[in-house]
Amino acid sequence: MHSHRYETPIGEPLAKELFAFWEQIFGPEDPDIPIGVFLGEEADHNRHVVLAERDTDVLTGTCGMMTPRANPEFAGIGEVATRSDYRGQGIAGRLCRQALEEFASNGGEAVFLGTENPHAARIYHRLGWRRIANSTDYVNVTTGESPEEYLADYFRTPSPVNIVTGDASLRVPMIPLLLTPHDWQILDGNLPTPMISTRYAEQNSCMGLCRKYYYLISPLSPREGGRERAQRDRRGMPAAEWFAAKTSDGRLLGISTAWIDTDGVCHVDGFIHARFMDSYEALINAAIGWGTQQESVRIATRVSVEDEEKQSKFEAVGFRVGPADSAFTIGDREVKAITMSL
Repeated sequence: MHSHRYETPIGEPLAKELFAFWEQIFGPEDPDIPIGVFLGEEADHNRHVVLAERDTDVLTGTCGMMTPRANPEFAGIGEVATRSDYRGQGIAGRLCRQALEEFASNGGEAVFLGTENPHAARIYHRLGWRRIANSTDYVNVTTGESPEEYLADYFRTPSPVNIVTGDASLRVPMIPLLLTPHDWQILDGNLPTPMISTRYAEQNSCMGLCRKYYYLISPLSPREGGRERAQRDRRGMPAAEWFAAKTSDGRLLGISTAWIDTDGVCHVDGFIHARFMDSYEALINAAIGWGTQQESVRIATRVSVEDEEKQSKFEAVGFRVGPADSAFTIGDREVKAITMSL
């Protein structure tokens, strides 16, 4: 067996070999990280390494690690895979240990991964990963803190907050933010699958969390068909945008989104960590301002009837409560949703 280390951008032939390998193991579903990332599309934002083992020319196992350049305290692990006829030889464990050692040697604090495989979970536990409550995600905190202690401490320190446009640099930092239990049930109802707080529903995504936001802002949104997209392109109207609340020392605290439907209505939503609630108005106003710039006919949002504090936050910036005409699904129950308009 020979170990290899590949850092993006990598060549297209190697990228295709890796994706073919992962498709054999994980199936043909959309990958959490698309092939363009391996070819260098996000190189300015993220440092992405693939560790691999080969038996001569046979690719036998892989482990990917992504570290945001602006937040080197975090990393996300993915693409942990072993060829079926090489399992039981400790390949996944060796590669994950190598990734963890590299991360820790660079001063990293917390590396996240997700798995629903009990056998894989036991391997990760032996290497120091611990499950985050009400999720299938795990974190290895290099200081030895529990996940709960680390997440609480990370968001504890006050700092001035800035609002910026969302980009690929948020791919990993959104993981700890979204795995923190928030008081609001529905964090963002704009996404193709609404983002729900782990206080109310189990989170079954880790490195795929960013994909939920990318689906919203992609040129062909899941909310619309090809004809609607073509009409909007002819008008020159962007489909959607997202914004981030970040501290002056680079911590991601909240995310807001805005998308315009084919009737010209701009839908806004978003959330922020409770310790920085004073900045929520600025975060949601960024989404509102974007919708206004696109000359939307109306600004609207949907809020759970049980998220009374969130309703009041929208009322504070001028929204008025409309009918409870739809519902959010949270676990095995439905919660009525109120439509509010500006």
